[in-house]
Amino acid sequence: MNHLDIHLLTLISIIAVVGAFGGLLNYLHNFDTVENDQKNKYAKYRYIFLGIGAAILVPLFLKMISSNLIEDTPEYNNSNYLIFAGFCLITAIFSRRFINTLGEKILEAAKNAEKTSKDTKAQIESAQMELTTAQERIEDVRVAVNMNNVSTDVSEQESMSILLGLVNSFIEKTSIPDYAERLKLKAELGRRMGQIIATKFDLQKNELLNKHPKEGMYLALAYSVDLRPDSLGVSLLNKLAKVSSQHYTKYVILLAYRTLASSGWVNKHQAKEVSQLITKFRIQADKALLRNIDDTISVLKFIEPEI
Repeated sequence: MNHLDIHLLTLISIIAVVGAFGGLLNYLHNFDTVENDQKNKYAKYRYIFLGIGAAILVPLFLKMISSNLIEDTPEYNNSNYLIFAGFCLITAIFSRRFINTLGEKILEAAKNAEKTSKDTKAQIESAQMELTTAQERIEDVRVAVNMNNVSTDVSEQESMSILLGLVNSFIEKTSIPDYAERLKLKAELGRRMGQIIATKFDLQKNELLNKHPKEGMYLALAYSVDLRPDSLGVSLLNKLAKVSSQHYTKYVILLAYRTLASSGWVNKHQAKEVSQLITKFRIQADKALLRNIDDTISVLKFIEPEI
């Protein structure tokens, strides 16, 4: 039998013997007993087992406080066994309180770990959104520059069929677990639909909105404004801002607002109205969307400083 086996067996023996002894002391002297608990042999055994159970939790407690009291090392001091036995005795005597307190600490730690995990995930997703949208923004500019070179060979009827097919399948196609891939797919579909609208149905945007009130169409129309800004863009985006529900659609709407503002298509009165509308985007917004709301309001303040 090697040194490690002896050390482990010693700790187990201390837990069992001292835990049982502490439970018995608790039973005899009512240190941590239930009020009006009947004293009989069943109660005695119950307190003994409760003491052993509490003593078993001592290594977990020591781990939680980062203590190396029971860590096996070549220079291990045998007096640590006495200290460990003292810990086990105290926890066995006050077994109920110790178990309840430790249980609460563990549950609290689990909740904190879950919260930290969620916060970390939110930060990663926010960073992914900013990276993805930055890359897609570059692609949007390229598409806008080349808009006049888009082939017009496809008939309006065929274009409408393609557009509605993409709109109707948008939610299904973008319902994938990977966040970065989901963002990329939304951007690709949104840009393609927006390009179709901007080149084929530029004068029918409000009609498309009224006839096809779906999230895919909202995103497509927002992209069409961003790709080909004009005097009617603000009015259309205002309508979209009131009905869009997905964060990414709101994100593209904000980009389109900034494109219109930088192109001179937003006046002072419209700037105030837009500011009021996008402020409502803050409800349940993630960090990336909040930053873009602030960026858009900053751009609008160049038009109307009193916002």
